[in-house]
Amino acid sequence: MIKNDEELNKAKEAVRNLEQILEKARKVHVPVQYKAMSEPILLELQQRESEIIRYLSLAETQQAAAI
Repeated sequence: MIKNDEELNKAKEAVRNLEQILEKARKVHVPVQYKAMSEPILLELQQRESEIIRYLSLAETQQAAAI
């Protein structure tokens, strides 16, 4: 769970890195290989994006109370 804006920025950077990995992998792997290697990365990407949305959906006062 993201607890502050610093962690939010780290999560956003992680999302960007995962997206770049997938973008590059799509160009060099055949579809079967890409599907196998991308599934865990896509799951991680989805989880991180969900955490970002959860953090951004709360007002700052709600976030502080949740900690």
